[in-house]
Amino acid sequence: MARYTLACVAVLVLAGCTSTTAELPVRVEYTKTTAFHEWKTFRFASDSKGTDHTRYPRYERMAQQATEEELAARGYERIADGTPDFRVATDLVFRGEKTPQVAREGGGAETRPQTYSDARQRGTLIIKMLDPSTGEILWTGQVSEIRMNAIEPQKELRKAAWRALVEFPPLTG
Repeated sequence: MARYTLACVAVLVLAGCTSTTAELPVRVEYTKTTAFHEWKTFRFASDSKGTDHTRYPRYERMAQQATEEELAARGYERIADGTPDFRVATDLVFRGEKTPQVAREGGGAETRPQTYSDARQRGTLIIKMLDPSTGEILWTGQVSEIRMNAIEPQKELRKAAWRALVEFPPLTG
């Protein structure tokens, strides 16, 4: 019985040490005079590609798809033609420690230093809602500390999109 109790306590302690998607830090900013409750249709904003961080197109597509699915689940419709009520821009930024690695160049004995990201890399998903005519940012949701799962990254990005959009639309809009 003591072993069982000890095992249960250990499981609860470990469960308390892990973070869930609901606990990920989120920051939301918005223009209070915007009538968010009137919005029904959206399109994705064109990508500026002018970022100062390393881009991962595969993950960016997954983040955009997760955002689209979450907006659709909330009753918003993505349109291909016409003027939408708002435009959506997503950005995915990764940070993490870089670990030096020595690799042979061309298979010879000479080595050259290389760097790669280690397993502690974290991501931040930023979702922006823009005015379709001016491009002005009307709402921003940012979720940080996303732990990317190499086997199912889309699962983590779906959770992050859900978390970032928890407060969209804001109650005051």
